[in-house]
Amino acid sequence: MGVEAALSVATLLEQDQVEAAEALYREHYGFVWRNARRLGAADDWVDDAVHEVFLVATRRLAEFEGRSSAKTWLFAITFRIVQRLKRDRARRHQHASRYERETESPVRNAAEENEAAEYLRYLLGLLPDAQRVILILVELEGFTSAAVAESLGIPAGTVDSRLRAARTQLAKVNEREKARDERWRK
Repeated sequence: MGVEAALSVATLLEQDQVEAAEALYREHYGFVWRNARRLGAADDWVDDAVHEVFLVATRRLAEFEGRSSAKTWLFAITFRIVQRLKRDRARRHQHASRYERETESPVRNAAEENEAAEYLRYLLGLLPDAQRVILILVELEGFTSAAVAESLGIPAGTVDSRLRAARTQLAKVNEREKARDERWRK
């Protein structure tokens, strides 16, 4: 088989997979959405969960062997994704609550807001690039560790360890800054 023939076969396979993914989405969107809600996805993130289910299903479509129905396969994917998103959201909420408790007073005006943003940029600038990127994506932009790992092409464990290291380093710097500020106030 020549190069052109191989490319046209690959293109046909890709088109078939795209058509199959589109058909799967059209046929089972309601099923996945209903069950994501039933499994605990809240109104504000159910669409994100459904979107992720179909992303995973599309990526794994070639692996689907048909030993079960498409619905049970999608339900299993939906269950895992909703559980993971619930854990991730709970973890983010816990971190946000901890950070809120640590702040002495809320930002009240634009000048304080700008100062807080400047301080955040300062803190981020202290981190190595690899940690900074992950901290920004997970903590500030709300991406999951798995999504960051996939987008950066690194293992999820690496994302988690870099995130832990970044948090640790920022906590140390923040404590040092607080201690320095308290010394100046005395």
